[in-house]
Amino acid sequence: MKPLHIASTLAALLAAGAVQAQHCVRVEVHNVRPQQGMLMVAAYAEAENYNKKPLTLMQVRPDKDSVHFDVCGATGPSLALSLFQDINGNQKLDTNVIGIPSEPWGASGKPSNFEAPRWETTQVPVDRPIVVKLSQ
Repeated sequence: MKPLHIASTLAALLAAGAVQAQHCVRVEVHNVRPQQGMLMVAAYAEAENYNKKPLTLMQVRPDKDSVHFDVCGATGPSLALSLFQDINGNQKLDTNVIGIPSEPWGASGKPSNFEAPRWETTQVPVDRPIVVKLSQ
């Protein structure tokens, strides 16, 4: 099959909705502690999968107090991100005795400081960069 034919076939399928276009979204994370543990990132593409089945899981090694990376594979109009910096390297977000995170954490959108992030408060459009500020 000729490259032009492949491109026109893919364009026709996209226009018909038979194939969903996937693209990457730029993410900026601020208040990161450089060289103090991996930044753990979960990206969710749908409400029913939030905190259950992520679109992608990533580990990012922070070398500055701001980190930039891309999340790829989104097909819908929004994403929700949940992040924490794993300071002690145990692969989980540590909390104190009453359940408050003891490691830096953050989420996209406008999560509440008084309850766990939810899809409704963390989903953001994928048509522009996503900015997340970690807790101190």
